[in-house]
Amino acid sequence: MSRINTVARSTIRMAVPTALWVSGALALCAALAIRTPYLFSIRCWALAVVLCAGALGVALASCWLRKSRRPLGWLLLALCAAGPVVALAMEGRFLLQKQRVLANREAMARDIGRHLMIGYGTLADVEPLAANGLIGGIFVTRSNIAARSAEGLRTDIARLQTLRREAGLPPLAIAADQEGGIVSRLSPPLTALPPIGTLADQPADQRRAAALTYGAIHGEELAALGVTVNFAPVVDLRTNNPTHSLDFGSQIARRAISDNPATVTEVALAYGEALRQAGVTPTLKHFPGLGGVVEDTHIIGATLHTPTDALERRDWRPFREILARLDAWLMVGHATLAAVDPLAPASLSRRVVGGLLRADWGYQGIIVTDDMTMGAVFNGGLCRGAVAALNAGVDILLVSYDWEQMFPALDCLIDAGRDGRLDSVALAQSRHRLDAIRLSAMRAAPP
Repeated sequence: MSRINTVARSTIRMAVPTALWVSGALALCAALAIRTPYLFSIRCWALAVVLCAGALGVALASCWLRKSRRPLGWLLLALCAAGPVVALAMEGRFLLQKQRVLANREAMARDIGRHLMIGYGTLADVEPLAANGLIGGIFVTRSNIAARSAEGLRTDIARLQTLRREAGLPPLAIAADQEGGIVSRLSPPLTALPPIGTLADQPADQRRAAALTYGAIHGEELAALGVTVNFAPVVDLRTNNPTHSLDFGSQIARRAISDNPATVTEVALAYGEALRQAGVTPTLKHFPGLGGVVEDTHIIGATLHTPTDALERRDWRPFREILARLDAWLMVGHATLAAVDPLAPASLSRRVVGGLLRADWGYQGIIVTDDMTMGAVFNGGLCRGAVAALNAGVDILLVSYDWEQMFPALDCLIDAGRDGRLDSVALAQSRHRLDAIRLSAMRAAPP
């Protein structure tokens, strides 16, 4: 029995420091990520867990250090304390950036803020940003309408537009992501439609009419809420590429209309026309085409290796043909277009946005990025990415999933504006494009 007790005590003596090393390392990793999109959904309690785990770890490590007096004990104690210290530092830095943004009344803050379209948690979160001109638009999604009626969301949107009007500011752009199928962020209460790709199977003589009806349902329901922009249709081509094991978000094969460029163009054009008829602006996405990549840009970087001549013949035909015939926005995704700029995601590339789209294609409409909190961009630095996107010729930066990232993003952009790191020519051209659509919105807004 004595020997058993001795073995048990020895095992415990070994297990406790091992557990402390592991838990301390995990707490430190969580602390470093506390203000990243990866912990957004659990951020409300992750900080408390890190602080409690750190306090417990410090207490246990102190006891173990007193008993063992091993040299590594001090290192273990420091590791256990590092998690809470780093977490508080990260949180403190964020709160400082948030306070600087909310208190900023400079003209530059408004001038740069108009390029941001953000998601939000509650109406109270976004009211001061809207009233003070620190954003140009909002993105409404499932969390804004969950367990609520359509009337509740409509009232919120109307409230924000009233704040803008009272402040002498142009109306906010109100965007949604209502594609149909698996991406129907506002259904319910809005009508849940099957994937738009099902229309490709319709007889050729019925396809356009079916797409017009489909688009009319989306357009009328979105317009009734006060939504002015829909991030649809998807015009990426469906391919037979194998699905990446980490593709949890893109799933383009389930969202694409067809693998035939002509069919995609026909359906997407009719759908976009119906949205326009209802007063909602369509958005073609995701240039340069996610059908040709297997990685999920929500998580990691992705590269499109297809040569540009092949892309012009197939993947880009729907983009070019529809943009030539329809007043639509263009969403640029975060895949790297290797043939044009192998060093940067398309959304941040001056060669892609300013060169290919603006100069070569002659597209002078609104370009919006995919969500800037997606891993393909965020992992390279949100600040660097935001500056690069505006300098490339992008008009609107979407910050939707982890919407609180708008505070460090805007804080950084204001600093970049002061330091001369923002391209004044690109900003002036973008200002002209944004002024044009907002003047149109003000004319259409109710008195």
